[in-house]
Amino acid sequence: MGLAAAIRTAVAAVNEQTASLQVPVMHEAWVGADALGDDLPLAAPVSRPALVQEGVLHHKKPDGQVITTKARISFLVPVEPNGAEGRQEPIDPRDRITLPSGLTGHIVEVPGVLVDPATGRPYVSTVWLA
Repeated sequence: MGLAAAIRTAVAAVNEQTASLQVPVMHEAWVGADALGDDLPLAAPVSRPALVQEGVLHHKKPDGQVITTKARISFLVPVEPNGAEGRQEPIDPRDRITLPSGLTGHIVEVPGVLVDPATGRPYVSTVWLA
């Protein structure tokens, strides 16, 4: 078994073992903009199980900027790409994520995400809400 397969197996095991800790998170995908550049309405909400840690934390980004986040969210099951032109997959900063508490916020990409070479997608999709 190669390293990529071992990581996939480990993520699947963590997903199974943490199922009782995961909560349903609503994900509304950005689907594009109209001819004038205005955002179209977001896609219908999709409920996705995720590990969620709410609470204010300060993070220093690789460029030295410090941001304050309100929550950290990890999706252990792959999030399928939306496919809209100009979109960052699998989760775009223009998407909306709403936690069971009602908390939502600006999506911040987490730097240094490990990508599965077989799929080109992250093993675990993690985002911060700021």
